[in-house]
Amino acid sequence: MKYKYIILDFGKVIAGPSTGYWDFTPTFLKLIKDIDIDKFNEKRKNHSKILSSKITTLEEEYNMFLKFYDGVLSELNIPNYNKKLSEQIAYDRTYKNDKYELYENIYDELDKLKKKYTLILLTDNWPCVSNYLKDYDLEKYFDKIYISSMYGVEKINGLLFDYPIKDYNIKPKEALFIDDYEINLDNAKEKGLDVLLMDRNNSVKESKYKIIHDLYNL
Repeated sequence: MKYKYIILDFGKVIAGPSTGYWDFTPTFLKLIKDIDIDKFNEKRKNHSKILSSKITTLEEEYNMFLKFYDGVLSELNIPNYNKKLSEQIAYDRTYKNDKYELYENIYDELDKLKKKYTLILLTDNWPCVSNYLKDYDLEKYFDKIYISSMYGVEKINGLLFDYPIKDYNIKPKEALFIDDYEINLDNAKEKGLDVLLMDRNNSVKESKYKIIHDLYNL
């Protein structure tokens, strides 16, 4: 089928977490030793709502992450913990690019797609990703970039899809959406988009959706 639009997620489609975990930046792992991931995730639930706020500036993002990490780490009873550690981690996650790692051949993949389709980026993310896209010369591949925190809605609740669909007057079967998370594909399908599941790390055993491992041969 010939599509007009390819809509891509960012995380685990364009780039992955350099440490293997979105919440653990390189600075986090240097400062917080022997973190118990299960306990962290348990405490994370108490503070996850902080991360779904409408955030439009890097300063707001830094303050959001500071509140988030200080809340979670304070509850973990980490030896010698103090708020300065959370300040460093929040700064790292907001202002540094080492939290992301681009997938191999991504520039070639995007270049080939851009020659055939209108490319749109749709990501549940914060303002920092915009700087990353600029710094790594990725902006040029996308006709438009939608970052959830800028709109105060997310893919996971389906509402972020409404923006590109309205802006481009996308009809059913005109656009293909690629994401690594099945629930996002569910929501995209409800909006009339065709979908594929991205599995960059060959870790998905089975899915109700067709699985791809790169962006070639779409």
